[in-house]
Amino acid sequence: MKITGIKIYRHTIRYKSVFPGGERSVAPRDIYGGFDASSWVRMIEEKLDEATERDTEAMFLFVTTDEGITGVHGPIEYRAELLTAAETLAPVIEGRDPLDNRMLWDMMLRCERHARSGITLMAIGAVDIALWDLKGKILGKPVYKLIGGGREKLRPYASALGFSVEPRQAAKQAISIKRMGIGAQKWFFRHGPDDGPAGIEKNLELAYSLRETLGDDYTLMFDCWMGWTVPYAETMLRGLERVRPMWVEEALRPHYIEAWKLLKSSASVPLSAGEHLYTRFEVNAYLREGIFSVMQSDPDWCGGITEALRIADLCELYGTLFIPHGHSLHPAMHVVASMPPDVCPYVEYLLSSMHRKSSFFKAKPLSKDGYLYLGEEPGLGYEFDMERITRTVEIKFT
Repeated sequence: MKITGIKIYRHTIRYKSVFPGGERSVAPRDIYGGFDASSWVRMIEEKLDEATERDTEAMFLFVTTDEGITGVHGPIEYRAELLTAAETLAPVIEGRDPLDNRMLWDMMLRCERHARSGITLMAIGAVDIALWDLKGKILGKPVYKLIGGGREKLRPYASALGFSVEPRQAAKQAISIKRMGIGAQKWFFRHGPDDGPAGIEKNLELAYSLRETLGDDYTLMFDCWMGWTVPYAETMLRGLERVRPMWVEEALRPHYIEAWKLLKSSASVPLSAGEHLYTRFEVNAYLREGIFSVMQSDPDWCGGITEALRIADLCELYGTLFIPHGHSLHPAMHVVASMPPDVCPYVEYLLSSMHRKSSFFKAKPLSKDGYLYLGEEPGLGYEFDMERITRTVEIKFT
């Protein structure tokens, strides 16, 4: 069997969210004050508009073979990533044996001198994930079994991105999530340095309300999406000590390693990051410094399943938890299922995003008991719900 190429398809379904709209997270550009975030807010509102059914589209990458078996990955949201895959990476893997996926990963990385990070590496990750799906289909096994994993039941933590951060509304939503059987939640702070002391007070009001509502034993995490400075983060972390979060995520931008070291030296709250670090080489620089209690590399962005597994092994070596960022659920689940639970205790489940993305597929991994279940389907379990898909278009970049 030989790889014949890469194809990109856009599927359309009718979709209505079950989650209410709310608020965006603090963002790196907030440091300037008053930047126009209207496009970001509109995106969230469209995804979380519970009153309206509308067409929603998503693009998927297919690796094709001369025997008609295809590997799939998606939804993929970045057109530049797909363009890079179709134009730069397809010639590298065409005519090759799809079972040589680890070698193909290395060949793709070597094909472009800027491939060690950014869009090119994200494209490599997308192709790598599709190759793992293809390998599972060829061999008739789910990917986590091919890797050597056996965890069929995984604990999610729910990410409440886009939900209201008004304390009473957030508390109401948090109780609803808890009643789903989910034993951990992550909430997103809205305010950063430009909002001053009043913003700190509002952030802490949210955190204190969630802790009081969910109880002392419930697992809570918080995300700052790279929107803080060291002094601001130090103040916030002191205020969060009484909340006892499992971690505070991405307080600073990822490349500020010296600033991270300074923050770590004063922080009594565990720190986490990783979704914007590329490959094990970047991750290792932070692990050596002992900065993070949790590493959150994303299989979509760090280089695919192949590289996520290497990072997970590296985290085990350093005694750091590996809990993948949840841009795509399926590859993250298969990576976590292959690792010990004391290394990978959770899978991130972005409530609104995953509800929309999973609507393209038949299987819904999140069960009514609040756990994620891996099936025995070959590959990654991407089986499209063809009855829901109203339109399919092949995307041509050249």
